[in-house]
Amino acid sequence: MRSNYKKLGQFIQGVSVKNKGLNVELLLGVSITKRFIPSIANTVGTDMSTYKIVKRNQFAYGSVTSRNGEKISVALLTEDECLVSSSYTVFEVVDTLLLEPEYLMMWFRRSEFDRYARFMSHGTVREQFSWEDMCDVELPVPSIEKQREIVREYNVVNDRIALNEQLTQKLEDTAQAIYKQWFVDFEFPISKEYAESISKPELEGKPYKSSGGKMEYCEVIEKDIPLSWQRYNLENLVERVCVGFVGTLHSSYCEEANGVRLLRTTDLTEQGMSYIDNKFVLPAFHQKNKKSQLKYGDILVARHGSNGMPVIYDRLDEANCLNVIILKPCLNRMTPKLIQQFIKSESATEQIRGSLRGSVQSVLNTKIVAALNLSYFKEDSLNSVDTSPFQKIHQYIEKVRNENVHLRKLRTLLLTKMSK
Repeated sequence: MRSNYKKLGQFIQGVSVKNKGLNVELLLGVSITKRFIPSIANTVGTDMSTYKIVKRNQFAYGSVTSRNGEKISVALLTEDECLVSSSYTVFEVVDTLLLEPEYLMMWFRRSEFDRYARFMSHGTVREQFSWEDMCDVELPVPSIEKQREIVREYNVVNDRIALNEQLTQKLEDTAQAIYKQWFVDFEFPISKEYAESISKPELEGKPYKSSGGKMEYCEVIEKDIPLSWQRYNLENLVERVCVGFVGTLHSSYCEEANGVRLLRTTDLTEQGMSYIDNKFVLPAFHQKNKKSQLKYGDILVARHGSNGMPVIYDRLDEANCLNVIILKPCLNRMTPKLIQQFIKSESATEQIRGSLRGSVQSVLNTKIVAALNLSYFKEDSLNSVDTSPFQKIHQYIEKVRNENVHLRKLRTLLLTKMSK
């Protein structure tokens, strides 16, 4: 043990305050992402007086580590107070002038700590990281000033990541709002060609429908759509709709980190494609499964779990995919960002729900995705829409996300440096 390493037990103490007065109502759980999250437990008829109260700057952790993604669930509460199940262990730092709670939480976030906790867990039915094991944890404890400096550096990076995620979400919301305005409400900007064709050049850039743009009745959806538009199935606006490799990947094809990236449903997130903790496969698998090979701009759609969630593959390196639907865009008709916004729209979501309703297994297939229909302009239409704003939004989102990739690497580096 290095000279500045000390056992955690001398800095922390267990806390067990029950909710006897039923004064606390907020029930939370602890995730493997080291956060307090809303509990999904059914508490109807449950005696909430037996639940434990957690206060600000106190920790809670679940001792069971088996079947927990090789991670331990532990988090620091930053809110005033909450309730957790009695199965959690609650503890606090005895003297915050000796050990900063946020510094300790940084130590818990290290991947090395997860591996340590998993290795030290023991038990027959369920392996657990006991309170005694927690107290035996050894960590470097520099001066409180140094701890706070480390925490400040970490929080600067963390805050920037959070700010970028908020910006990305606002950009996504903007893209969805523009999609609705242009392709659902038909208030897209009038093109110069269309304005001149009706001898009203002053209408260029004005919203189509409210500026008197010509409409015609569509029997398919029983409502008016712009003249020279029609209803299309999505398969008619993209190059191809297919499904990636389906099945269980044999271990003989797996590679540590130097092979070809393999993307799965778990890598598709609301914030975009996750390139953290990806699987990799041997080049032989990649070459054999050409249909599931990916290129920049392809859209991946989850088949299981969050059915219908579309994510754009935005890397230039080779990649393959497993158990997801792939849409290959036809760039001169529909840009990747526009396809994504359509699939995320209320109309497409409702069509997917309707197709899956009543099925035994809620599994999305290529037939359902290919048949999704929307109103869209014909290729030779004078009132065709300039879709470049969607691509510009995507490029800006991509820039922000790439910045976050580097920031996350820096954050990991800061956690790694704690042990040195």
